[in-house]
Amino acid sequence: MKKSLFIGGLLLLLASCAQQKIAYNLDSVKVVPESQRLSQIVFSVQNFEDIRSSSEQNEALLQAKQATIKINKTNTCVNAEKLYKTPVGEQMTSLFASHLIAKKVFADVLVNQKEVADYYLTGKIKHFYGTQAYSSGAAIGAQFGLIGALATSNLKTKGTIIIELTDLCIYDNNDNLIAKVGDFKKEYEGEFPVDANCFCIFNNINQKLYAFNEDLAQVLWMEVTSNQEK
Repeated sequence: MKKSLFIGGLLLLLASCAQQKIAYNLDSVKVVPESQRLSQIVFSVQNFEDIRSSSEQNEALLQAKQATIKINKTNTCVNAEKLYKTPVGEQMTSLFASHLIAKKVFADVLVNQKEVADYYLTGKIKHFYGTQAYSSGAAIGAQFGLIGALATSNLKTKGTIIIELTDLCIYDNNDNLIAKVGDFKKEYEGEFPVDANCFCIFNNINQKLYAFNEDLAQVLWMEVTSNQEK
């Protein structure tokens, strides 16, 4: 009986591990004032091309089968590629479009539908990279059940998060290039929440993606507004 419960619990844990999503609370997105909205414009975010494999820095994360791996012989928490439910490129594209919708920048925001949009964005994902130090304290706390988990719930470890989109371009509905945004990169270093299984790294990078998308949305708004005023 105990063996069956253990195996069942293990299978449930493994199933949940492979369901990581790129998401955050869209209710907290800062809405553009009504007077500054481009309320006549339909905007499309074309699927971001994933070129992360071109960077050696991403290799360990792309190959990792679990959230805890060794980097330079040290246990490290990573946002392992194989634990995401669906491709990272699709999720990042969809979430950025949802962010623009929540921000109310444009009349409507579509995904991969440039044919029916006034403007569209293209780009490539070079980094969606999160690492942080593994916490032995969190691992020990987990051995003591709920009490141990609560006692270690505020633990943090040093980490680095890098998010980068390259070759960002905005086109009009005649496929004319109206703005070459180029490379948009943010690096975040500091102390991040940690847990025994290293699943916190996924939420940590999601929260930084919120800040990244907020800044990128502002850039797009400025570029399209500038073109409209010409």
